[in-house]
Amino acid sequence: PAMVKGKAFRKQWKEARKPLNRRASSRNKSAHKVSYEERQKQKRELEETRRKSLEMIQAKKDLNKLKGKKREEKKKRKEENSIKAGQYQVIKKTEKVRKWHKNARKQLRTMGPEQIERLLQK
Repeated sequence: PAMVKGKAFRKQWKEARKPLNRRASSRNKSAHKVSYEERQKQKRELEETRRKSLEMIQAKKDLNKLKGKKREEKKKRKEENSIKAGQYQVIKKTEKVRKWHKNARKQLRTMGPEQIERLLQK
């Protein structure tokens, strides 16, 4: 058939179901409102979780600091002991040091007079 003017030709049951013909209030679904008490409870739980995680992080940091300190002390002790145990000679004429090969120069240590005194005492 040719184009029909007006709304008479439309199927009423189909038109009723189309989204255009529904009231706006029924179209938009309102968001679920959480009660004030619920919100406060969630807020408290979140705060508690945050506080706990911060505590855990701080504890880990403290532990790592302690470990680092122990490691440094151990390294220092080891070095002191290796110095005590080693064979050393005091070099007074340093002209030939330049001619040494690289590894020998690496092993060379410069020490203050009090350190040398301590070594010679042991």
